[in-house]
Amino acid sequence: MDRIHILEQLNLPPMTPITITSLVMRQWGRDLIFACEAQDNVAFTVTFSDCREMKWQLYTHMQDDEVNFPRTAWVNFRMGRSMHRSPAHILTEHFGLSLVYGEIKVKRV
Repeated sequence: MDRIHILEQLNLPPMTPITITSLVMRQWGRDLIFACEAQDNVAFTVTFSDCREMKWQLYTHMQDDEVNFPRTAWVNFRMGRSMHRSPAHILTEHFGLSLVYGEIKVKRV
């Protein structure tokens, strides 16, 4: 489910921008729930469950100390393979994340 597959699942055009608005971590990161928005305020979540390994890269240009979790554009996404077979890769304007996960779900809210 690369970025285009997320948009197809939401019935949105392939070039629709996605913005990550918040992140909820459960059980010290075992589950990651990204709250997102797309065209015309289409709200949805992308949930990675049963995560086993994560590698975050934070970009130093981030300087806003007043905001805990600034909105960030979702630039690129490679789904990897579920059941811990190969990592997913998320790239935004503020961070990069590589994670090995059990399952991914996209849900409109």
